[in-house]
Amino acid sequence: MGADTLALANQINIYQGESATITLKVKDNTGKAVDITGASVIMTVKTDINTVIPLFQKSTDNIAQIAITAPREGKAEIYLSSSDTATLNAIQYVYDIWVILATGKKHPVIKPSVFKVEQSVTKFV
Repeated sequence: MGADTLALANQINIYQGESATITLKVKDNTGKAVDITGASVIMTVKTDINTVIPLFQKSTDNIAQIAITAPREGKAEIYLSSSDTATLNAIQYVYDIWVILATGKKHPVIKPSVFKVEQSVTKFV
């Protein structure tokens, strides 16, 4: 799957060194909120879809990375820190987000999508 076939609807644009909070709303096929009580959420960012080792990965295993804020409403927040983006080149990457429900079922909430890093004038390291 090439970069041109990635989902653009969920594209993230961020500047080098920028911090950001991404609000995630987990819904089923009918648009109804999914109860994510006891679930795990994982966000992975890679150079491209075929790369084995991620540039970084966020997980609910660390509440400073991802917090489930309203489980019955399917809401979570993903926290990107300045250190996540400061050393990335200003190019297009790929990311996805998965939810592992308390039942053990795994679902891609955001399928492979564009994670675009823009060049900033001020550099943070």
